[in-house]
Amino acid sequence: MEIARLLHMFGAPVLALFGGVGLRAAGRLMPGLGRDRCTVDFADAPPPCRPYRPEPARILSGDPAQTVSFVYRNADGSVSAGIWTCQPGKWRIDFKQDEFVHILEGEVVVTDGDGRAKTYRAGDAFVTPAGFSGTWDVRRPVKKYFSLGGPPAAAA
Repeated sequence: MEIARLLHMFGAPVLALFGGVGLRAAGRLMPGLGRDRCTVDFADAPPPCRPYRPEPARILSGDPAQTVSFVYRNADGSVSAGIWTCQPGKWRIDFKQDEFVHILEGEVVVTDGDGRAKTYRAGDAFVTPAGFSGTWDVRRPVKKYFSLGGPPAAAA
């Protein structure tokens, strides 16, 4: 569960991806994620973790309960992918890694530090770069595919 919370802080929502244990540690705690196969099918995703939430100080409204299922993690921990869900709520987020997102269900408004907002709905895809700071406002329950990659952003 700690891994899922950290994923959201660091770039999960994801991520999530969001102190303590990073993605390299996730592989040690979640064996089998770095399977050596030609392709990895999201249908093979393990069941989601129990719900977790952003740190209380980051939550601005609602109760953004979240789950995550890691489908893939490469050998050195620099790339991971999975399925993330979130209930309605708004919270501050700081991405430490690049994240590719494909929204499968729901609606989220992502607002950057300068107040520029963009609404994403089922079928939309986007990338959030490392270093992004702003808010996620889940308006309707969201389910997304995500992929995190690259080295963590340098500390500001």
